[in-house]
Amino acid sequence: MNASLPLPADVTRYRIPADAELVGPLRDQFATALSAANISEAEVRSWLLTFNELVFNAIRHGASGVPNAEVTIEWCFEEDVIRLATEDPGPGPPDSMLRNPTLPDDPLAESGRGLFLLHNFADELRPFRGHKGFRFEVMKRYPGMGRVMDLEPEMERALEELSICYESLSIFYRLAQNLQESSGLGAFISGALGDFVRMHPFQRVFLLGSVDMPATVFDALKKEPWFLNSEDAGRSMQAFAALKQECVWENPEELERRGIDPGALRHPSAGCAIPVNAGDMHFGSLVALRKSEGNSLNSGSLGILRTLSDLCGIACANSHLGQLRDQSQKKLGELEIAVEIQKSLLPILSPPVSSKWKIRIDHESSLQVAGDYAMAKTDSKGNLVTAIIDVMGKGVSAALLASIFRTTFELCLDRGTSAELLEAINAHLCSQLGDLTMFITCAIARVDAAGKTMDFSSAGHCRTLLYGKDGGRQLLEPSGPPLGLIPDMTYASETIPLRGGERMIFLTDGCYEWDRTTGAEAGWQRFLELADAYRGRPAGDFWVELMHRIHTASGPTPEDDCTLLTLDILP
Repeated sequence: MNASLPLPADVTRYRIPADAELVGPLRDQFATALSAANISEAEVRSWLLTFNELVFNAIRHGASGVPNAEVTIEWCFEEDVIRLATEDPGPGPPDSMLRNPTLPDDPLAESGRGLFLLHNFADELRPFRGHKGFRFEVMKRYPGMGRVMDLEPEMERALEELSICYESLSIFYRLAQNLQESSGLGAFISGALGDFVRMHPFQRVFLLGSVDMPATVFDALKKEPWFLNSEDAGRSMQAFAALKQECVWENPEELERRGIDPGALRHPSAGCAIPVNAGDMHFGSLVALRKSEGNSLNSGSLGILRTLSDLCGIACANSHLGQLRDQSQKKLGELEIAVEIQKSLLPILSPPVSSKWKIRIDHESSLQVAGDYAMAKTDSKGNLVTAIIDVMGKGVSAALLASIFRTTFELCLDRGTSAELLEAINAHLCSQLGDLTMFITCAIARVDAAGKTMDFSSAGHCRTLLYGKDGGRQLLEPSGPPLGLIPDMTYASETIPLRGGERMIFLTDGCYEWDRTTGAEAGWQRFLELADAYRGRPAGDFWVELMHRIHTASGPTPEDDCTLLTLDILP
């Protein structure tokens, strides 16, 4: 720099790394110094705008591309003059631009106005170039530091608008960074509201939750002192929470004209309520109450409050969606565990082969883990025992309960009748489940080794189809409630003589409740008609046609699990 330029006697000087994030604290210190000067609020705003222009230009342009660059900011308040200067390692703008700055041709351009505004604001601009960089000094005279320097109305409005924009952007970027670094939703909003109240003339700012606020957000905010649940407030406060457009009032009468009782606010002077939204989600309203009637609700405070409301909405939506994502990941993890359980403990086993019967088990799940399961085993005497079950629920709990059922089923195979087998399984499940409200529906058939008789029993399961040798159809009904609910429950068996040529179809409700538009009973009738039509055809053909109809109606994945066990008694 030019060493012949002496610094003023009472200069405040800082040398900082060329980092835009460090500008805010220095700007606050400069604002504090300006507040002690006897100048108007309009002049203070203009100086803060000047501060932004000088410092950000020094960082973004003067220090651009210079490793480990630093910039210097200094200011001085003399008897009749305020001076502000920056130094940076760059070459500075061209002399022609310094001598005659103009506005950019494009009114929407993001840069190019700075020198023009400084030229119209300052009494004197002093650029200096040296071998170490560029120094730019802005000076304005205030005789007696008491006379307000009048600006052209258009320039004053432009400066005020730009000052508000700079402050809003500064808050936006600072809060956006805090949003990324905060430990949680409550901590972020607490810090943001605290900063706002300290800087602006409001008595209180609080978030009023809407009645339809997601539970994930409500649980994160309900204990915060600045949060008010509209369901715990009066009707007037609920009206504020439901607002979809901002409401600004300067006196209680304005609220009364809107049909809102100002007494509910406990401070019936001026204030505003701004909706907190994010996309289609409405979380409530940010309500700000003015400190005193002597202050007005200026556009700067309202603009910053709108910015704060937008960021609160983003934070609420981010928290809500993040928790939904975590819950989804948790469910996915549980589903993966259940898949492994089912693969290891509940594979669909091949049924026993005999000259007396033929068995086919078909299954398609609505999820990766089914709540349905079917099995066929022979006991120690060569009798065939088949079972089909439908477990309440999905996932790990359903897979574990089905596994318990299968283990108990195999241990109790030699019980005398299907009803006795159901009773033994029910007693074991009740002892294992305790107070858990889980259950299994089940239908069991036992065919003697010679294929001459069958006994059947059902615990709350849907009806089973029995076709006789002559093609006539009979529906076998349940004889008791689902398993796992009543410990000492007794079931009844139905004994059926077999002549050969019979067919039994065991099924779960997903096989007929797939068309939600027709109702369960209509779906059941359609299933019976299809089963009747395929009575004399291979069981596999019936399953293929059933799946074709289900997929046509509901897409590639059925809405519910579908399981069929078809037992043909051979002649």
